[in-house]
Amino acid sequence: MDLIRKYKLFFALLNTGFVGNILVIYYLSKGLTYAQIGTAIAISTIGTFLFEVPTGVVADKISRKTSVLISLTLYPIGTLILIFLKNFPMLIAYSIITPLAVAFMSGSLQAWLYDNLKHLGREKEYRAVMRDVKTITLPLTALTVAIGGILAQLYGFTLPLALTLILEIGTLIVALTIPEYEFQKPERSYLSHTLQSFKEIRRPELLWLIILSITVVMATNQFRQFFEPYLGDILAKNLKTTLMGTLGILGIIEAIVKVIPKLIGIRLRDSWSIKAYSLAPVIIPVLTALSVIYQNPLWIIALGIIVTIVHTAFGFNLGVELQHRIPSEKRATMMSIYSMVSALAMSGFYFIYGFVVDWVGLAEARLLFALILLGAGVLLKAGELLGPLKDVLKLRHMEAMPNPLKSEKS
Repeated sequence: MDLIRKYKLFFALLNTGFVGNILVIYYLSKGLTYAQIGTAIAISTIGTFLFEVPTGVVADKISRKTSVLISLTLYPIGTLILIFLKNFPMLIAYSIITPLAVAFMSGSLQAWLYDNLKHLGREKEYRAVMRDVKTITLPLTALTVAIGGILAQLYGFTLPLALTLILEIGTLIVALTIPEYEFQKPERSYLSHTLQSFKEIRRPELLWLIILSITVVMATNQFRQFFEPYLGDILAKNLKTTLMGTLGILGIIEAIVKVIPKLIGIRLRDSWSIKAYSLAPVIIPVLTALSVIYQNPLWIIALGIIVTIVHTAFGFNLGVELQHRIPSEKRATMMSIYSMVSALAMSGFYFIYGFVVDWVGLAEARLLFALILLGAGVLLKAGELLGPLKDVLKLRHMEAMPNPLKSEKS
């Protein structure tokens, strides 16, 4: 099996799991409150903030593959904790182990793939490879998430969690078979390398991309945060059942809303993909507000599909753009710094959001935060349209590609 095929198999296993965001309902079924869940998510994101740079340096100074393997070893431990979850302290333990696994993976995985392609003289294929990877993994994710929701409703959460554990072990085995070509360690010391990476990421061409990313990701997460119990309550009232009685439907809806549309977002023509990237800071908060103004299940599902398509196209373009702008020898560390800054912002958001939901109600909190994030998106778009941020936020990697839109016009 050649390198690209191994990576495709690896990504397929890595991105496939039988339990999606219905985990929030699992937490609620264990007697946890929205405030406790929000606190746990905040701790998880703070953990990402604390772990990102040290783990990124591990990838740049020791080995990208080693960093990924450590991550893949930690994921099954977290899943075991979930299987035996009994109380809030156990949720906190899971919220500490998971960001550590994420931190070892973030930056390292993309750098490992990109540098292997570069060694083979195929780095210009990175965008196409990632598009093919998403095309393969998203249908699998949709299928397993839908199956997981049905299994959770019929047999409880233990079975889908156990199946997820098996997939995580399989992912680790496949990763062991993928090589790492000519890894070159930077000559600078740990401290010098880290400080230089921090200095590099403060350049306007990277800093404003990160600010844009945090704004859009926060808006998307705000739409998705507690989405399952929000929609589940509406469905339960319409179907005259309980929240737990909607798990099978919610699993299918998650596949429809959050997984299948990702395939559309990845496969969008370049011109439409660029438009989605440009409009994301404004359109996502607007869609969140509309989901509160008119609380109809089919309407909310339709809005969720649009949010996923727009965010996927945005994230895909941003990810490729960051790889294009960041120098190879600092790639893993700088991507970790990016994740660290994002995690710090998200931790504050999740912590506040959980308490606001308990205080004013889920629908009211969704509307309030949607309006706040809409204001931030409008400011970014104003900066882009009026000139100061125009060159900084444009997708330069598209300009580097030979006639990227030519095939669409022919």
